[in-house]
Amino acid sequence: MKRILPLFLLSACALGGTPVTMDAFYEIDLSTTTPEVVATLGKPYAIHEKGEGCVEYEYIERIKVGARDTEERHYFILIKDGRVVSKRVKQSSPLPYGFDSYEMQTTQNGNEKPIN
Repeated sequence: MKRILPLFLLSACALGGTPVTMDAFYEIDLSTTTPEVVATLGKPYAIHEKGEGCVEYEYIERIKVGARDTEERHYFILIKDGRVVSKRVKQSSPLPYGFDSYEMQTTQNGNEKPIN
């Protein structure tokens, strides 16, 4: 088991970073330091300046079924004076008609008959 974790972390780095999950997000406690957040969750997707010495780290988790995103979670961690002061999650699902892409509309299987 101890050998699997380093392999997982190496493969995650090869893919561009550690994948953020809800479990990992909830492991971050209030008063966690900024370096500890980055060590646990990796580099944030975005950093938002909030004023008064606060910055908000944003992480995104995309949940896929096949090639399609079925759910997206945005994790926000508010940091002030180098420590976590609050956390929140924004969850969304794509609209069902969002799957009606141009590719799906124009795909042909070769068995179509011309309209006369």
